Amino acid sequence: IGQLQFTDGLVVRSAQEDVALYTPTYGLFELRARAVADPANMVALWMIGYGDMPERSGEILVFEIFGRDVTTTTARIGMGVRPWADPRLRDTFEQVELAIDVREPHDYAVEWTPEAVAIYVDDRLVKVQAESPDYPMQFMLNVYEFRDGAALPSPPEAYPKAFRVDRFRAWRAAPSEVRRGR
Repeated sequence: IGQLQFTDGLVVRSAQEDVALYTPTYGLFELRARAVADPANMVALWMIGYGDMPERSGEILVFEIFGRDVTTTTARIGMGVRPWADPRLRDTFEQVELAIDVREPHDYAVEWTPEAVAIYVDDRLVKVQAESPDYPMQFMLNVYEFRDGAALPSPPEAYPKAFRVDRFRAWRAAPSEVRRGR
């Protein structure tokens, strides 16, 4: 038993205390950040089902930016929904090319309702999925450095690297509005 079974063969080797600090169901969530353009790095914000039951494992990927996909004028940004073990969801993950410099601050947001998942970049609607997980989810905010590939790892002069996050904001609808699908 464990969270986000994204591939077969994963084993929990050390049991952890069950702690759910912030696990909303529905709302509007926004992160303002500057990505890392280094090809050895990837930055991401996503939500995953808390995983208290295997089928409550869907993922809402707000953004995933690989440094190798960044130029000074464009970036391919991964976003969408992944079902993992939730049979009610479709996998709609895709990389969307946007004409922005992700090394500068941008707002990445998701509006998650009972009917849909809508993803925005700088208040511009980029992607909508007309279905949505209906269980508590937790947030994962990460910066990765990969050690594979011809140009990797980064040379010492490439450090320090910074994934700068200006803010994370969250809103949720009043219970009566969620029931009506607002």
